[in-house]
Amino acid sequence: MELDDFQKCWQANDARLDEVIRLNRRMLRATELEGTRTAMARVRMSLGFELVMGLVSLVALGAFIAANVREPRFVVPALLLHGVALVLTAISGRQWLRVGSLDYAAPITQLQTGVESLRLSTVRTTQWVLWLSPLLWTPLLIVGLRGVAGVDAWRALGTGYLAANVLFGLVFLALMVVGSRWLTKRPTGAAWLQRLAHAVAGTNLNAAREQLARLAAFEESPRGAGK
Repeated sequence: MELDDFQKCWQANDARLDEVIRLNRRMLRATELEGTRTAMARVRMSLGFELVMGLVSLVALGAFIAANVREPRFVVPALLLHGVALVLTAISGRQWLRVGSLDYAAPITQLQTGVESLRLSTVRTTQWVLWLSPLLWTPLLIVGLRGVAGVDAWRALGTGYLAANVLFGLVFLALMVVGSRWLTKRPTGAAWLQRLAHAVAGTNLNAAREQLARLAAFEESPRGAGK
């Protein structure tokens, strides 16, 4: 075989190898992105449910406020719950739209940024809900007893009991803030918070994040990047 023929044969084999690598890369991207798309579709379905429940709670609280508009002791706690429900519903709606606007044809790094942003938003929202829950328990009790059973919590339970619940909520919130700051300063604090954030984010967001990380690592490798 002449040298020129050998070079041509080598170049042809090299071109075929490049094509195989490109095809494998496309197949891997399609497989991983399909898993990511499925996971994010489940996230959007969950957010859609949260959005619907939020709208229902807003309507129910609005009706409660209208029915008790002349009684501030019921209207004030209902307005507090309505404000919190409005914020949470707005967050769910915004996240629902963001999931729907993800561009799966965009570069992986851009898609990773979008998914990670949603994940952090979910963690922060859940954190604030957990922190504020002890403070929301008392107005929820007042509104719930009045709206469901027609019971006046102020009279049935007493002002002292309700005030004690509010005080307990404030103390609990203070302990949560101090405790979280103390944990972040410990050597194992960062790892503990990462595990907690991973748990709070949920299975689907974590799965999408991990799939994109694998795909990004492959595309950054010499074999994944091709020639």
